[in-house]
Amino acid sequence: MATPTSLPATFVAGNVLTAAQMNDLRGAFRILQVVRATDSTARSTTSTSFVDANISVTITPTSSSSDVLLIWSLRQNSTNSGAGMTRSNYQITDSSDVAISGAENQLVGLFSSAIRNFGHVTVIGYDSPATTSATTYKGRFAVQDSGGMTNAIQNDVNTGQLFALEISA
Repeated sequence: MATPTSLPATFVAGNVLTAAQMNDLRGAFRILQVVRATDSTARSTTSTSFVDANISVTITPTSSSSDVLLIWSLRQNSTNSGAGMTRSNYQITDSSDVAISGAENQLVGLFSSAIRNFGHVTVIGYDSPATTSATTYKGRFAVQDSGGMTNAIQNDVNTGQLFALEISA
């Protein structure tokens, strides 16, 4: 796999790259594969501990030096019998339920008994699994402060999607 480390540290006017350097430049930081999972089933919880959202994706990196960009897109819906505020946490974890660095999002919404709170949530994370073995990532969610509220991942209107993109290093 091409790596940017074999390229010159700086470029100056008049420098000509060798064929090998040009090939390294072409191969660096490319998207090598994309894996996508979808889910159209509404999920809900009142738990303040993270629970599985039943969406996962498995990717097998082609190189142990590759990184994985993770994107989880979903619609959130909160309901309550009275006016209130809900804070919902979403995260992408590996198969051991270890949160991927940066792959956490919090949505804050106000609503009353007459309306429901809808919001679009996008969670983005980046992992360096250092393996060519199949690696599974999954979405999880929780209610931060429930107060009797129900928090739902509302996928029946907008399908939730979880993407894993292998990026060459």
